[in-house]
Amino acid sequence: MSKKLIITLSVVFSVIAVFLILCWTLFALSSVSVSFESTTKNLNVTEEEIVEAGKFRYGATVLFEGKKKSIKNINEYASENENFAYIRVVNIETVFPNKFVIHVAEREELFAVEHESQFLICDRDFRVLRVTDNFVSSQDNAILLIGLKIEDEEIAVGDFLNIGQTSMKRFYAFMLQNNRDLAEQLGKFKEIELGNYRDEITGKEYISMTMLTFQNRKFVINNIDFAFANKIQKMFATESALFSQNVDEDGNIINAKGDFVYVVKTESGEYVTFDNEQHSEEQKITLTYQILQNCYIKVDNLTLSDYIDRTENDIYYSLVENQ
Repeated sequence: MSKKLIITLSVVFSVIAVFLILCWTLFALSSVSVSFESTTKNLNVTEEEIVEAGKFRYGATVLFEGKKKSIKNINEYASENENFAYIRVVNIETVFPNKFVIHVAEREELFAVEHESQFLICDRDFRVLRVTDNFVSSQDNAILLIGLKIEDEEIAVGDFLNIGQTSMKRFYAFMLQNNRDLAEQLGKFKEIELGNYRDEITGKEYISMTMLTFQNRKFVINNIDFAFANKIQKMFATESALFSQNVDEDGNIINAKGDFVYVVKTESGEYVTFDNEQHSEEQKITLTYQILQNCYIKVDNLTLSDYIDRTENDIYYSLVENQ
């Protein structure tokens, strides 16, 4: 073996040795702390309990220590302590050279799900935060959610529900896209009911969502599995456009230009926007506040079939008479 090779190998082994020494000394995990990213209303857990639940391996190098396992440990600790159900681990930050910081936020109550004569109080991810026998809807607590299909045989606090209507897991995010934060969602919606409806043309069955507000307004979104975000946006835009219009002394609704708003009543009892190309003058009806008050807003998509390409912009609204 040449002298040059021996020197090279010696340098390499020395570097490796130094690196290993640093890993097990300088970079050895020595402390874990907790940082709360939000205010805590229902979270009744100490920092020490959170750190203990993470089951961190002190002395292991922070460079290679996996954090996902610790996050999983904290999430699953709700089976030991139900207060842990309210914890959302945002991330675990490495602070060099040898510290971890657990960033946590409190999970917020969004839905009260009816289930076997009880109410499961869940967050936006449908994690069960608590269970109660009694629930009264108000603008300060969760939204009553009816008709949710729960596929779990057994449910405990801390569980993430397996639900049939998976699009509901995106409800909160789509509301945020429309500038409706949690407080506004809770303050507006009193009740949400999920159901099914059948398309009259294709006969296919889809999921519908009916929403009742504390202002006694009703909204229906058909087929929440298609263009859900756009439909929510259309719903809010329609509500704003219709209920912010001026009304004359006869109760006729007047748009921003000072003109009457015209609609056409279909055979199914729906009022749709008057279109010169599709409707005759005889079909034209002046939209009044009385008609508006006696209807709910429905948002739907054009018929979906295997022979027509649809985009998420192929949606519309109509006013439907309350039965």
